[in-house]
Amino acid sequence: MTYATTVPCIHRVQTPEANEAVWSIYRQLGMAIDLDTLVGRLEQLELQASDASAATRSILVTFDDGWADSLALVPVFERCTHLQPVLFLTASQLAGAQSELPLLRLYAWCAESGRRLEDVESLGVTRKQLKRMPEAEQHAWLTRIGVRPVARPVDVLSPSQVRRLAADGWLVGSHAHDHHDLRFDDPRFLLEGLSQAASDLEVFGGVPWLAWPEGRCTVETCDVARRAGFTLQFSLRIESGAIQSDDLVHREIWK
Repeated sequence: MTYATTVPCIHRVQTPEANEAVWSIYRQLGMAIDLDTLVGRLEQLELQASDASAATRSILVTFDDGWADSLALVPVFERCTHLQPVLFLTASQLAGAQSELPLLRLYAWCAESGRRLEDVESLGVTRKQLKRMPEAEQHAWLTRIGVRPVARPVDVLSPSQVRRLAADGWLVGSHAHDHHDLRFDDPRFLLEGLSQAASDLEVFGGVPWLAWPEGRCTVETCDVARRAGFTLQFSLRIESGAIQSDDLVHREIWK
């Protein structure tokens, strides 16, 4: 694999039929990229890899949070043979759950109810505070304010779709045992959670790679992840770029 160049991190891929209200929020957060724009950038990356005589499937392209948008890229990766797509899924997604992460559930609710992200603070909590809560606490808070959960959201990959992508050669790594800012967790509980995530990933047949939720990690949490069995870790450069380690890859969000 090649890590020397910047590794892309992709969340939502916007297609022409997408709901504009939802997508305006993802664009505001810098978490969305237009499909045509993305295809063009991937093809350019493929051309650069070919010119550099890179090995087949040596250039990593990563996808976080398990969005079904990634299915639109299957034909692109079939012809861009130097690029290696990697899915980072949470423990619940690896276990077969097809449900939205809490913050993504919040964004959909804001779009449906005509609220702005700035309005959330009037409900008694900030996005920053939510990101520090475990997933279960985030979901509980959303339920208390009246945000209805979606049982099987179609914009999240189903277990069969994940298996299909894996069969097509997409690598599957871990997005941790719980999707929140793990920097503040007790190291003992963090080791326990990440060890379980690594074990679940092995059972699934994935690679022992970890993408930190929110792209945030510290020297100490990286050490815990190594002890848990992860051989390669991924952050976001804007969040954790000051940390330097041979087994830590800093990514940049494509938007």
